[in-house]
Amino acid sequence: MKIKEYVKPIDVAAAYELLISQKNSTLIAGGVFLRLQHRSLPLAIDLQDLGLNKIILSENEITIGAMVTLHEIENNKDIPRALRQSTMQIAGVAVRNMATIGGSVMGRYPFSDILTALLALGAVLRFHRKGDIRIEDFISHGLEEADILLSVGIPLKVKSVFSAFKPVYTDFSLVNCSIAKEYYYTIAFGATPYRAASLVCVDLPSVDLILEHFRFGSDQRAGGVYRHALAKSLLEDALKEVSRWK
Repeated sequence: MKIKEYVKPIDVAAAYELLISQKNSTLIAGGVFLRLQHRSLPLAIDLQDLGLNKIILSENEITIGAMVTLHEIENNKDIPRALRQSTMQIAGVAVRNMATIGGSVMGRYPFSDILTALLALGAVLRFHRKGDIRIEDFISHGLEEADILLSVGIPLKVKSVFSAFKPVYTDFSLVNCSIAKEYYYTIAFGATPYRAASLVCVDLPSVDLILEHFRFGSDQRAGGVYRHALAKSLLEDALKEVSRWK
């Protein structure tokens, strides 16, 4: 990766003006995947000094700043369990100390463990210009215009679980699954290999009926039939834990 111009603004408004000033401006929010890419960046905007690295706990919600690292999330007991679980097998600790939730979300990677957990948890993304966007809308449609993610809001009174199958502990998931419950159940699957999708229901149907709502396809890493079998196993294990929720 080659950077022609590097800037480190100290407020969000200035960062946004820089972002829209050039067509190929790039935000750096950890930069883990950027480091692996062989391309030139005409303008790189580092978000490190914008104060987006706070975790704020309120009565009904926890707000996670976009620059909070995955390792911080993993070790914060106030954060819903599914999100903490989704970070624990992402690469190694050194990478999780650099990677941020903002960078992980904005990539919209189909293999993302974090997006699947956030989808089940009913997260809301808060942007500088666009305001609040539901996580399911962002996963499906992305952003129409350049913007800066400020934080992720998650309801606190949610019970949740996350699990994934990985050939190697720190590898990308072949399929992942998350279930959360507040007033109703939300079941999400990701790395199918399509973008994460969810099912919302008042009562839990059978495993086979749940799986009928999701697509499991083939790619170079696994076949659709194999993914479906893995998803069934993950779902059955998750439902055993759900059955113990009170």
